[in-house]
Amino acid sequence: MKRRYQLLAVFWIVAAWTGLTRAESLPPALDSVMPPYLAMGKALADDSLKGVASLAATMKSLVEREKSGFFPKELPADLDRLAKATDLDTARLAYKDVSDRLIALFRDHHVQTGHYFVCTCPMAQASWIQTDKEIKNPFYGSAMLLCGDVTETF
Repeated sequence: MKRRYQLLAVFWIVAAWTGLTRAESLPPALDSVMPPYLAMGKALADDSLKGVASLAATMKSLVEREKSGFFPKELPADLDRLAKATDLDTARLAYKDVSDRLIALFRDHHVQTGHYFVCTCPMAQASWIQTDKEIKNPFYGSAMLLCGDVTETF
């Protein structure tokens, strides 16, 4: 009887640990698009469009490759707008839409890694995801680089 309880205790510990490690990782589809997304945010925070078009095209390709319906159907069009942007204002508007859709995916899939931070700029009325708590505002760049607050952690 005592042995049975020990085995049951081991089972529950392993089940709990497995659940915790699973909760710490991103869904593979979401994990694949984060590097280009984060790089675009950095470029926009640096007041640059350098590389944004190719990063948006890469991200769109990754989104379209995912056939399970994981990503919102509007995301490829948002990424097209971002890839075709010829000025920072247009790129930032498209980046806002991309950010909104990714934040919704993080929420919908209950992602909890502790490594992704939603930052919100009240002036731009926009949010974005970054991997550190030091604000680097992609919507205003050098004009208001530090404007915003961490409002959520994933």
